[in-house]
Amino acid sequence: MNLIRRVFARLERSNKKMLINSSGSTPGAKMEKIRSGQSYLYQKNGMESEVFEITFYKKVSGALLNQALMETIKRYPYINTKLVELDGDFYIIQNEMALTAKRTRELARLGHISCGYHLVDVTYFEKSVYISWHHALCDGKGIKPFVETLIYYYCKLKYRSRAGADGIRLADSPLLPGETTEPNLSSYSFDERKEPVNVSRDAYAIPENVIEEHETDYRYDVQVPAADFMRVCKENRATPAILTSLLVSEGIARLYPDFDKPINANVAVDIRDALDLPNTFKNCVRSMPLPFPREFLSLSLAERAERQRALLNAQRDRDNLRRAANASLGMFDKLDALPDYQSKQGMMGFFNGMLLNTYFISYLGKMVVNENARYIDTVGFYNSGAAGLGVNILSCGDKFCFNFKQSFESDQYVKAFLAGLDRLGVSYRASDAIPFLTPNDAIIKRK
Repeated sequence: MNLIRRVFARLERSNKKMLINSSGSTPGAKMEKIRSGQSYLYQKNGMESEVFEITFYKKVSGALLNQALMETIKRYPYINTKLVELDGDFYIIQNEMALTAKRTRELARLGHISCGYHLVDVTYFEKSVYISWHHALCDGKGIKPFVETLIYYYCKLKYRSRAGADGIRLADSPLLPGETTEPNLSSYSFDERKEPVNVSRDAYAIPENVIEEHETDYRYDVQVPAADFMRVCKENRATPAILTSLLVSEGIARLYPDFDKPINANVAVDIRDALDLPNTFKNCVRSMPLPFPREFLSLSLAERAERQRALLNAQRDRDNLRRAANASLGMFDKLDALPDYQSKQGMMGFFNGMLLNTYFISYLGKMVVNENARYIDTVGFYNSGAAGLGVNILSCGDKFCFNFKQSFESDQYVKAFLAGLDRLGVSYRASDAIPFLTPNDAIIKRK
């Protein structure tokens, strides 16, 4: 029996090597190891899916959505892929199974046989389309163009839309320079004379920001007229992310007037331009803290925005970002030196218990849907499994869409945010609590 197992193991290993050496994210690619998304592949129970949700005003047609998906996937060969694990490393290869959209309320376990081992899955139900994706493959900026192309072709088929395609990647358009380039292959040059910009992450912890097992996450969806929100931004020289952070942080300060440390908004920042990789679809984001110290309580909104804008710009300095990218590269190199999955998972185990106070913000910018915005009610993106509070933001058509995603049900933080909008004279539409769950992946068998 042991002999049979050894023979089977050798054959399986040989097959994996053949697949890795003959395929990649695009035709002609091979030996394409996941680097920038490695940290998402060693979670104890697997990584929860990230989900884009697009809700239309009319019921979704599955037949037309699948036609649109077939057209869209022509432009994005790296979406129709799966992973192969060898010695604890993961490689992208082409998936021989076609990506199809299914009518179901249930989100797929990415990497599972039920969704053809895909790292991206498309489902729909009633008026909503859900694009699930694995963070090891790409980040929100990486999947967003795929979603925009899918919306374009779906609206063209469903509504006979003649919307313009400006800013949208069509099926017959070539890949952009560096679109599939891995950001973490080699080190980056930077001005070593510059002092690194370090902002303390020692921040106030809301009571709910704790690691604990929970079966259900909750979210609150808020829509705000873009004209009203941008008016306030312009009056106070704030970006949408900075204005959001100031409103949420002030709301927390009002809820906990005795806060004894700065309230930190940990903002996800795209660093592609700093690495000279503006088009890569792979993970290229860093988290940057924006503190709300007690002294902010005596400042005007414009003064708060000015300070946060200056601090964020300092952290986004090109040399500062390239220095930080090199530090991450060192971690990946250490990971590569380990011999198998178990030892790599052991090294990355700190991610399972990692907490950043006080909360997170991720702003993906404006969805490029052009005139097709008239058919879309709301858009959003979210995932379960994270501790505490996070705020995801997208702009689509004439509205900003906010997803407050939480590991707890309480509505006090979203209500504090809405109270801030009230003080600014900004109207909104807000949902009640929405229980949700995005499932863990099935890329590798776990005990």
